[in-house]
This record gives sequence, C-alpha cells and structure tokens, in this order.
Amino acid sequence: MEISGLDSLTWRMDGAVGVLTLNKPDRLNAIASRDIDELDRVVMLAGRDPAVRAIVLTGAGRGFCAGADVKEWASGSDADQESWPAKMHRTIARLYWLPKPVIAAVNGVAVGAGMDLTLTADLRFASTAARFGEVYTQRGICPDAGGSYLLPRLVGEARAAELIYTGRIFDAAEALRIGLVSEVTEPEALLDRAMEQARIFAAGPTVAIGQAKQNIRRGYTVGIEEALRNEQRGALFCVPTEDKAEGLKAALEHRAPVFVGR
Repeated sequence: MEISGLDSLTWRMDGAVGVLTLNKPDRLNAIASRDIDELDRVVMLAGRDPAVRAIVLTGAGRGFCAGADVKEWASGSDADQESWPAKMHRTIARLYWLPKPVIAAVNGVAVGAGMDLTLTADLRFASTAARFGEVYTQRGICPDAGGSYLLPRLVGEARAAELIYTGRIFDAAEALRIGLVSEVTEPEALLDRAMEQARIFAAGPTVAIGQAKQNIRRGYTVGIEEALRNEQRGALFCVPTEDKAEGLKAALEHRAPVFVGR
C-alpha cells in the first residue's frame, strides 16, 4: 500500500508489515490538528487494505510523541481545546478497534496524547530511552485522548489513578514493572525487535486474529454471556476463510500452516 501527500508521517511496507512513523522530530512528534487528519487517513486505509497484516507505530528522532502541539493551541488556530480532542478521539478509537495487530515501538518520550497513542496498541515495546507520562494534570486539564479509559485496563485502576493524578513521568523500567510494556530493549535494537514480532503476527491468520482482537476489546464492557456470544460470532466468521481451511489441512498433514491473511 502506497500513500501519498503525507507531511507529518511516513508510511512504508516491509513485506506484510506497515511501518507508520510520526515524523516531526524537531517537535518531538507533537500532534497538531492537521497531523491527526493524516494519522486517521493512514490508519483507515491500512485497516481496509488486505495486504497490510500488521502495523508497527513509532516515532522519528529522539521522541515517540510529546502529545498535543501546544504551540498550535496557543496560536489560536483551529486545533483549539474543543476541536482537538474530538478529532483525536476519532483516531484513537480507529486505532483501538483496528482489526489487525498493532505494535508500538516507543523510542523516546511518550507523554500526554503520545502516551495514549501507545495504549491503543496490542503490544508496546520500549527502548531504554523511553519515558512515559499522563502529564495532563500538570497543564491543569484531565486526559483527553483516551488515557482515562485505556490505562486502567492495562495497569489497574489504582495504579492508573496515581499516574494520572500526579502526571509524573516514569521510565521504561517502571513501565515494564507495572505491565505497561512487554519488553525493553536498547535503542538500536527496538525497531528490529518490534518488526520481528510484527512479522510473526503478519504471518498468522489475519481474519482470525482480527476477530480475536475485537472480542478482547469488547470483553471489557460486556458480561460473560455476551462475551461468549461474541466468540461464537467470531468463530463462525472465520469458518469460510482460506486460512481456516489451511489450518485444518495443516493439522491433518502434521505440518506448519501457511496463512495468506484471508
């Protein structure tokens, strides 16, 4: 999948893995209103393209994402305190529900909306240079990019409350200890490790993984009966796929399956 006309992002395909890089290194990849529109467009197109079977989300330069571009807010442009969160919420939800695996490769500072972007991913890998923080209260506001919903589901309500109320910044070692990230690597190894895992996901049965992801997400908001019904619907959705047939055939032939993503 090729995407033209990008200004604050880059997109490239590496086999079946799409690499989406926030690309404003001079601003630590802070997100302005127009950047949200670009990000939303890329995520939407990637979700629709069957050639994209996994995504790695990372940042250029020293930072992953420093959150909202406060210079834009202060300038009085259209990304004011009312329009910016509404646009960001649309993109956060799109990433959260994307029916393909997403890995956040957190290479540096990820604070505010930048941290919340990482929370939409299925897995987070961090470099030793990564720093996290729900810094909103330090600006006199509350989280406005999904953190109050997403963070408690990853680290528990009490831990999330402490991190949100204080707005303190913490390092990759603490992020690993509290279960926010899956692995911590040296900076030079981060992208390779994220790509390694993404390729494993991309080689899997994409439809089945997508259904499993939807059910994991829905499971936070429904009771067990509805969760079981969701699993049944997901399983039936997978039945006519080529990957389902290949998985059964491979099991009968005692070999590893070769999935094609449909």
